[in-house]
Amino acid sequence: MRNFFIFCFFLAAVFQVRSQFTLSGTYDSYVGVSKKGISNLPFMVSHSKIGTYDINLLELELRYTRKAWTGQFSPALGSYMQNNYALEEPLRRYIYEGYLQYAKGKNELAVGTFSSPYTQETPRGVDQLSASRSLAAEYVPYYVSGLRWTHSWTKQLKTQFFVTNGWQRLMLSGARPSLGLLVQYEKKNWKYNWSHFYGDVAPLGKLSPELALNRWRFLQEFNVGYTNNDWTFQSCVYAGLQKQNGDSQLKYWLQGNLQASYALNDHLGFNARSEIFYDPNQVVFSTTNTPFSSLSLGFMYRIGPVLQFGQEFRYFLAKHTEIPVYYSFLRLKF
Repeated sequence: MRNFFIFCFFLAAVFQVRSQFTLSGTYDSYVGVSKKGISNLPFMVSHSKIGTYDINLLELELRYTRKAWTGQFSPALGSYMQNNYALEEPLRRYIYEGYLQYAKGKNELAVGTFSSPYTQETPRGVDQLSASRSLAAEYVPYYVSGLRWTHSWTKQLKTQFFVTNGWQRLMLSGARPSLGLLVQYEKKNWKYNWSHFYGDVAPLGKLSPELALNRWRFLQEFNVGYTNNDWTFQSCVYAGLQKQNGDSQLKYWLQGNLQASYALNDHLGFNARSEIFYDPNQVVFSTTNTPFSSLSLGFMYRIGPVLQFGQEFRYFLAKHTEIPVYYSFLRLKF
């Protein structure tokens, strides 16, 4: 894997002379401690290890643009990639994102692997309001693979339509393709995102044999963001429906959260979050069938243009579960 990244840096050096080529990346590391004596959080993918220093995500973003064409290739490693891509083909387990896109007028057509259009959060922790990942983002696809059509209707309104391999799956399943839609609207200090998923969750790739009967799935997600001077607020809600073969009853799950941040100055900011997840039939969340919530409070300090250091206290709570976790984060964005 080290040679793979050396090769990527070599490509960057060769093509850096071209103005159309850009190189950027992120580094997200952390230490989590808890008095519960546990070694990991089984219900989390990102920032799940306890009692050890861990690299959650190290990602490079190589982007090349020539006239109407754009190519992006983002290799990555870290515990996020190990936990989330383990069932994919070996050569694809280290590709965070990779696609080829053609733009004409107000339209863009792309084919490849894309970051998730669901919720306002991405695995790039340096770009998020809270330091750790919300439960909302942990239980939607982290990535989708297939076709993406983007159309800009006005300066404020944009849509993205997806035809993909399924619910977080890179390899073809042989089942009918899944459909996705993202509607984005911005006006002054407000940002609105409304996303949809409809698909056949075929028993190949990400699903275990126990879940092989799970097929038809429908998800509606809505998030909103508001910025006013030094304050930023975000909220995300969604509801999912699951149909199982041989079962006429639809199974559902719900989620909601609220986040806020305050920038004391250009270097120091504070953030807080409250969230709840409810999956009574344990379709996607197997930890408990009762409401599961968390509260978090933290800060992030920016040292220069690329380095970030922060800490966060997070308290997970359910009917039979209480898990306090204290995180320390060290991050780079270049």
